[in-house]
Amino acid sequence: MKIEDASDAIAYIHGRHKWQKTPSFERINCLLDALDHPEKMNRYIHITGTNGKGSTSKMIAEILRTAGLQVGMFSSPFIERFNERIQDNDGLISDADLTKAVQKVAPITERLDQELTGGPTEFETLTAVMFVYFAQHPVDVVVLEVGVGGMWDTTEVIPDKLAAVITNVGFDHMKVLGNSLAEIAEQKAGIIEAHRPVILGPLADSARRVIVNKAQSVGAPVLAYGDAFSTVSETKNQQFGETFDFVEARSIRHLELALTGDYQQVNASLAIETVLAVAPDLGIKVSDNIIRAALKKVTWPARFEKIADHPLTIIDGAHNPQGVAALKQTLSERFSSEPINLIVGILADKHFDEMLGMLASLPNVTIYVAHFDAPHQRQDIDAHNISVPGIEVTYVNDWYGLYQKLVPAGQPIIFTGSLYFVSEVRAKIKSNELGEIDDNFTSK
Repeated sequence: MKIEDASDAIAYIHGRHKWQKTPSFERINCLLDALDHPEKMNRYIHITGTNGKGSTSKMIAEILRTAGLQVGMFSSPFIERFNERIQDNDGLISDADLTKAVQKVAPITERLDQELTGGPTEFETLTAVMFVYFAQHPVDVVVLEVGVGGMWDTTEVIPDKLAAVITNVGFDHMKVLGNSLAEIAEQKAGIIEAHRPVILGPLADSARRVIVNKAQSVGAPVLAYGDAFSTVSETKNQQFGETFDFVEARSIRHLELALTGDYQQVNASLAIETVLAVAPDLGIKVSDNIIRAALKKVTWPARFEKIADHPLTIIDGAHNPQGVAALKQTLSERFSSEPINLIVGILADKHFDEMLGMLASLPNVTIYVAHFDAPHQRQDIDAHNISVPGIEVTYVNDWYGLYQKLVPAGQPIIFTGSLYFVSEVRAKIKSNELGEIDDNFTSK
């Protein structure tokens, strides 16, 4: 196909055959070799984890930018615009730059389709596009999220990294990563680099043992939450935002975070510890004031994000049991004094019975399960799939129609579940109710 503009470029990427988890880097290595290895032009901080990758990545990038560095980001999935997946100090990759990078990559993927047994996949193609962009627009460091897992994730082809960050290990993508926390942890431990620091979030013992053993075997120092650093919450009587202390050899008191949820304090501490660990390699000094200023202004869409005031409307992409447990804790601690309408859109291949069970245990919540259009031939749960004992839910085909009916009552409305669902909600409500989308997520 001809690639003449950004819509063509995005369609080309999405048109590649879908993600395959195979113990090989042959396809991506052939692609990068033909591109003269653009991945070698930059340095990286590599991040994996079942939850929290996006928020942690954004906080790392924001602190480093506030410290005066040029910082790239590669994340997934996007919330409203495909361009969100590749960002630098100027914002999202522009349509023109995205088109240019895809035009460079596409002829090579077409050739490899003929030369390999199955050419580059969608994610491999996108990853190559990202490497090409940052080779053409060099930065001081790229904050690089894995796609899935770590050991055989396409992003693991980078030649060296300043640090590896593992936010947490939970049950998700089990068909690919394994059926136990230890098996999943082994996959995530694949991003650990010899003699480079590993920053760990809170982990179950079985997962922690696997990761620490891998780190020790390659001489990688471990900086673990609860040991090397921790947090002390100072959040009081506030529904949004966090206040906390970062506790380490160098403690920082009364930090204010724009993001909401106790887990975001942990994510912020991971970001701070990571920045402090890599600062000498990057040749910078990171003062307490830099960290304070950065955390105050960090935003990340669809992470307990308020998108309307009347009534209070919140979206939260809690798309697995671990995410739902965090949402449940936030609601029970900060929104227990009034009735809440909870509208949930979940993919059929998720643990929806467990997720709905956790949410239904909140005494002040009315649950609605909503249909939404899932991309890439994936399916959301339908009315016939909902048979969780003891849980009363209402199924709706039109979530926006339900939203309009609930608005006059003035009770808080929270949308949660799949990031595909909450991104659909964000776009429609912010455009219809407020007239525009958040400027932080427009193309540069």
